[in-house]
Amino acid sequence: MDNMRALRQTRLFEAMPEAELAKLAALAKATRFHQGEEICREGASGSDMFVLVLGSVRATKGESDQDVATIGSGSYFGEMSMASAEHKRAATIRALEDSEVLVLSGEAINALAEQDAPFGYAFYRALARGLAQRMRAAANDVALLKSLARKN
Repeated sequence: MDNMRALRQTRLFEAMPEAELAKLAALAKATRFHQGEEICREGASGSDMFVLVLGSVRATKGESDQDVATIGSGSYFGEMSMASAEHKRAATIRALEDSEVLVLSGEAINALAEQDAPFGYAFYRALARGLAQRMRAAANDVALLKSLARKN
């Protein structure tokens, strides 16, 4: 798996400068998860984020494993752990099929960002854009649900 190409094909990192993306790619650890295998558990601590290179995963919440989302190739998850050291995983993520994932260590990224300001700026700017996109989507979903609830 070419880490550089996989990261570039992820919307989160598509605009990241080449030199900074190369540094991130060097930190990425290619990992395979088998169908049904848990990648992370809701409520657990963790600072890693994940880029789904190939395959699909399901996000569930609660003891009943209520489906929240299905995530496919080229997407990412776990990024909220990068924003706060106290963060707990918001959902349980399991592979729906055999999947290839790049694991990005929050500790390694933060250590590099402290030593390399251009990298830190590029990474956290990409992360902020990604979080903003997800917040806009969530706000739109809430507005739609409220609109539907008023009609009923």
